[in-house]
Amino acid sequence: MNLPKNLTIYTWVLLSACASADKTKLPSIGNNVAVNATPPADEAFKKQPAGSILNFLRWYRSNVKELKKNALVKHSSNPDSAKYYVVDAEGTEKFLGALQQSGFVTDSYINRWRAYFRKCNDNLRKTPTTEAPVEGLDFDLVMLSKEYEEDLNGIEKSTVENVKVADDKGSITVGLPTTGRLKYWIAKQDGKWLIEDIKDMRSALDQAQND
Repeated sequence: MNLPKNLTIYTWVLLSACASADKTKLPSIGNNVAVNATPPADEAFKKQPAGSILNFLRWYRSNVKELKKNALVKHSSNPDSAKYYVVDAEGTEKFLGALQQSGFVTDSYINRWRAYFRKCNDNLRKTPTTEAPVEGLDFDLVMLSKEYEEDLNGIEKSTVENVKVADDKGSITVGLPTTGRLKYWIAKQDGKWLIEDIKDMRSALDQAQND
């Protein structure tokens, strides 16, 4: 998963999916992506595939409070280390299940996050911590930032800065209402544009490496 450099997070090899959580326990997630949403400022968002990105972010904005009820970490059940944090496998699966049900992301997007959560759990076992928030899971997983509310609330003010699409695959760089940028890798599946990956591009170094 492509993530902010200031969080010292790296891309790991895709791992096999962990056991799925009971789908009946998934939070009640709405399908409405733009309730009373203002029109986008950038005309490019009215066209595909950029429009799919905007609708995904609108969907996320409508459901973010419910999604964040899913705990990503918990205290260990081991009596000898119960004060230490571990990744909450059930909570992360509920979170990923809801993202998948949105209809805006690919299976590979979901599996990258499964791999990431496993890596985080391995790190917590190697370097136990009793401090919260847990490093590596202390930012918004969709907006890739610790301070995201302003951008998400005003997402229609974003602009499409760069589009590279060929043969039903490509990337789109989005300028957020503040100073940030997010780069989306997209693919067309069954006639619909879906998100495969997202990278934070808030630094000049990231921009140079990914143009």
